Amino acid sequence: MEERESQDVAEVTITVDWSDAATIPVTHVNQFVAQPGPPTMEGSPDGVYLLVGSIAPPIIPSDPEGQRRVFAALKDGLKVTGHARFHLSRERLEELIAILQQTADNYDELHARTQAKRTTEGDTP
Repeated sequence: MEERESQDVAEVTITVDWSDAATIPVTHVNQFVAQPGPPTMEGSPDGVYLLVGSIAPPIIPSDPEGQRRVFAALKDGLKVTGHARFHLSRERLEELIAILQQTADNYDELHARTQAKRTTEGDTP
């Protein structure tokens, strides 16, 4: 019997290619719903569901009667246009939270630099 040497792979690095993302249209979103999935047989939630959509602000006419009609219609709420639905594991949710937080931090830093530069150059926001 031939003895085989066992090799444990501790870590494998795989490069992912996001070049196809450029073909996906950019969609404005401003509404989000995230909730745990239904319970599995064991009772734990089946991952997390994330819904992404948008609502456009209503057009408010300048005449009082038009405004009354629009405000009366708004009592029923605004319909959200759904753009995407996702299902992800709890672990992937943590990754998404970390990515979004890092992106927010980067945005805030760039914004602060821009504001500081405008202030030193004598511009006012």
